[in-house]
Amino acid sequence: MQFSKSIGVTDPTSAELRSVMEACALFSSSRWRRSHSLIIETDSLLATKWLQCPANSPHYFGDFVNKIISKGSDFEWNIAFVSREGNEAAHRLANQGIGRTTDLLCFN
Repeated sequence: MQFSKSIGVTDPTSAELRSVMEACALFSSSRWRRSHSLIIETDSLLATKWLQCPANSPHYFGDFVNKIISKGSDFEWNIAFVSREGNEAAHRLANQGIGRTTDLLCFN
């Protein structure tokens, strides 16, 4: 599944965490949540570390990190760090989201 949305102006880590939350929300409402696991690939090492060990997230991201983990408690999921070079599709979707007026959601 791929998606792209405009989220306005924000820092890269916030944008990545919002993307992870959106992925969890989409997967949670899908028919696959009971039969498949969700693998999230991100080029944000900070987001990966914080979601794998929430105690390491700074206090200003702590509530949001915990909200993501709570959203993902309904199904099996994992987050993996993938360098930007190895994740060209996600980078392209992020760039396309800048100024996007309608959301994009694709199922492959």
